[in-house]
Amino acid sequence: MRVSFVAFTACGLELARTLAHGLGDLGHEACVSAPPRLALEPDACAYESLDGWCAEAFASSDALVFVSATGIALRTIAPYVRDKYRDPAVVCVDEGANFSIALLSGHVGGANELASTIAELCGAQAVITTATDVEGVFAIDSWAREQGLAILDRSLAKEVSARLLEGGTVGFRSDWPLAGALPAGLEYDEEGDHDLGVSVSLDLDRRPFGHTLVLLPRCVTVGMGCRRGMDVDALGSVLDTCLAQARLPREAICRLASIDVKKDEPGLHELAASLGVPFETYSAEELSAVEGTFLSSAFVQETVGVDNVCERAACAGGARLLYPKFACDGVTVALAIDEPRLCFAEAPEKTPERQARAQLTCVGLGPGGAQDMTLRAKAALDEADVIFGYTTYLDLIRADYSQKELVASGMRGELERCRAALARAAAGSKVALVCSGDPGVYGMAGLLLELAGDYPGVEVEVIAGVTAASGGAAVLGAPLMHDWCSISLSDLLTPWELIERRLLAAAQADFVIALYNPASHGRADYLARACDLLLAHRSSETVCGFVRKVGREGQSFRILTLGELRDAQVDMLTCVFIGNSQTRVVGNRMVTPRGYKLEGR
Repeated sequence: MRVSFVAFTACGLELARTLAHGLGDLGHEACVSAPPRLALEPDACAYESLDGWCAEAFASSDALVFVSATGIALRTIAPYVRDKYRDPAVVCVDEGANFSIALLSGHVGGANELASTIAELCGAQAVITTATDVEGVFAIDSWAREQGLAILDRSLAKEVSARLLEGGTVGFRSDWPLAGALPAGLEYDEEGDHDLGVSVSLDLDRRPFGHTLVLLPRCVTVGMGCRRGMDVDALGSVLDTCLAQARLPREAICRLASIDVKKDEPGLHELAASLGVPFETYSAEELSAVEGTFLSSAFVQETVGVDNVCERAACAGGARLLYPKFACDGVTVALAIDEPRLCFAEAPEKTPERQARAQLTCVGLGPGGAQDMTLRAKAALDEADVIFGYTTYLDLIRADYSQKELVASGMRGELERCRAALARAAAGSKVALVCSGDPGVYGMAGLLLELAGDYPGVEVEVIAGVTAASGGAAVLGAPLMHDWCSISLSDLLTPWELIERRLLAAAQADFVIALYNPASHGRADYLARACDLLLAHRSSETVCGFVRKVGREGQSFRILTLGELRDAQVDMLTCVFIGNSQTRVVGNRMVTPRGYKLEGR
């Protein structure tokens, strides 16, 4: 949430800074403004006029927070108020931090939730006046916002709220399962017997009730490729044609994605802005690593280094391909869906006692299936209120934990994932953050612990898992029986020059070496380069092995020599093992002797 604070006195400015910092720790983007007459620090801006500040904040912010009297806030926002479906949230906090008042857009804009959060940060009393909250009645507009659902008929949303406030019942149906019990007033109705009801669906024609409020999940990713220099109108026209063929409205779109060579394409940025969604790009290496069956183009491969842009970009965040490549006038479009995960479960009560016990477990799932998960890992997931993780990893446990709230995020979302998990734990939930393998081996444990200092009161526990080296070694035999080391060949976070030094040091010390991330489309020759370095110190007959998809469906392995390994075909899902001078093949297994004296042998 983008939050704009404004204050008018030195005392108010200090409170605004404190609150902005607190919201920043919870993952929000906050800025502070004040009149030029105040001595401003670098973390606050001077506005030229209050009216100008308000106009800009209404246009660019999700929420406005006045640290002032309510009268100042009301007079300032009055010219810009339209309706609750378009207005940003407006909250007013007095300078003494006694009350945090939700003034505008309590449900849809999130003012009620923001007022409560601010109250917790400064010890104020939250003041909420919306009827459904006062009466304790389920608020359909607030729930829709929390679940990422677009409300297509505002008048019907008001009818639903009015019916619930009157104590009446409203029908409900969803094309996706929901966790938690239906709130009072809603009744499951697959037959459409109610005259008024709510339908959660991507099908706009599915209106089972006499009067149907359609809530549309924002769950469709648009993957797009285009010629350089195309304008937003041309891009939008092709997108609309594709959406029409897929029978989907623009409101279903949650993000626009492409390859990183298009990251500065103005038309794509303008299209994302017009859709109100983020524009994300991925490298050719990242797109090549996306699993799935996609239309392949030799021309695209030669041009940008990956065989397909639009389909792979659409699925790069873990979504499922919904509508394949559509090409028109130099534009390619594909649509993918991240299945909505809806829930009626209420957030745990945010009491000081609960917050003091806030806990976040970083859980290693092991290499793949549930059979390789430790008992401690399973217990942590069983006890968790909510489970965070990369989409692919959550898919490994989804069937066993479908009743839990699962919060998935895509590739390259590590920072946001950790901060969101920590903030949720700080708010009182018992949280698990899952990684494949062991979270302390090329996983999320280190980053999580680095960030945990910004969330006092949250205790982080790391639960070990079976890492790929251990799992893969068991498949090959016993290659890690003596001293060994692991080295990642990915140079995304480590310079290749440093990787070379580590390889040479390990070779000279006669370590058994486990290689993670040995190759990808963008690093196709890295394993060969590593083998060339090692061959300067080891025989070409050194016993080696590799395992692909350790512990998962489609697992395969091979034992071979170092000379043969140089030209072997491996990928990011492969773990490679390079033996030391004593490693040998015993039967059909790869073994590094520990040094035991075997009598009579």
